[in-house]
Amino acid sequence: MDLIFLGAKAGLAVLLLVAGGAKVADLPGFTAAVALFAPSRLPRRLLRAAALALATTELALGGASLAAPSAGWLNLAVLALGCGFVAVSGAGYALHRDRSCRCFGALSQRRFDAAAIARAVVIAALAVLAAQPARAASVQLGLTARLLLLGCAAIVSVAAYTAARAIAAARDAQIGWSS
Repeated sequence: MDLIFLGAKAGLAVLLLVAGGAKVADLPGFTAAVALFAPSRLPRRLLRAAALALATTELALGGASLAAPSAGWLNLAVLALGCGFVAVSGAGYALHRDRSCRCFGALSQRRFDAAAIARAVVIAALAVLAAQPARAASVQLGLTARLLLLGCAAIVSVAAYTAARAIAAARDAQIGWSS
């Protein structure tokens, strides 16, 4: 069972790293998605700060979860985030159906639809699995292993950031050429 719990934990950690890196790369697009849920009079700089805070939270939780698999509080934080994804997907479906969610920045053209709710429920279910305690022997990591995992987390995040920036630039160039 430890393999299932730790696999879910690692998979979610990588998902958070990719999503966070892609959101940072497409911060204007993600800010627009955040604005869908904010009061209309909220200043743009606060919306941008909220979008950046959400993206960096995903990056921090993903990296920490990958490098410290025995930290139980991280499991609960990832579970809370997964439940938040379900709430946002449901609210997005109810209030902003078929608008872009920017869940993965420019890496995805996903929208608030029924499939988005299903994906969020799957993520939350994986977070429930990941929150299950694993045997201590299964999650013992030395300092070197933790540092290597943090380095891998940085590589995944930078790769997602770079890919999202390239896709956004190509999309922007196409829009400019077709105008």
